[in-house]
Amino acid sequence: MERYRLNPLLPQERIASIVQHLADQISKDYGGRELVLVCILKGAFMFLSDLVRLLKVPAKIDFVRLASYGAGMETSGIIEITKDVEIPVEGKDVLIIEDIIDSGRTLQFLKERLSLANPHSVKICALLDKKARREVAVEADYLGTEVDDVFIVGYGIDFNEDYRHLPEVYYVTSIDHPKQ
Repeated sequence: MERYRLNPLLPQERIASIVQHLADQISKDYGGRELVLVCILKGAFMFLSDLVRLLKVPAKIDFVRLASYGAGMETSGIIEITKDVEIPVEGKDVLIIEDIIDSGRTLQFLKERLSLANPHSVKICALLDKKARREVAVEADYLGTEVDDVFIVGYGIDFNEDYRHLPEVYYVTSIDHPKQ
């Protein structure tokens, strides 16, 4: 059985500062507009929770859950919606809330899908971005910070459904294989 070490990446104070900065930007940009926050489950729920409490503009909240199936840790590239948006977004400003941008495929799919409902706008807010993993041209309109190509857990982000509860962000290394 492989064992893992959690290495600190973003402490609570840094996360709080990032989220405050993003909330300030979003509040400034969306003043007087109808904003719908669409959170991608499950990883982004903690980020959404902190973000929405700091916004100075009213916002409706909805959730989506997406899955891409494949063998092992590889995606098939086919994305399925397992929980769809329930709030009508036609004519509204939609802000997708994501924990981490990796390949970009999920966000590209969701942005295109939401655009079919004729919203006023669809933008992306992500806490973290692994640009080294990008496979499609997707960028966050509101970005917390870039991170290296490491496996991340904590602050809602899991590893086999574990570690979501951690208040900080960590990167995982294998104790049995320290070079990972």
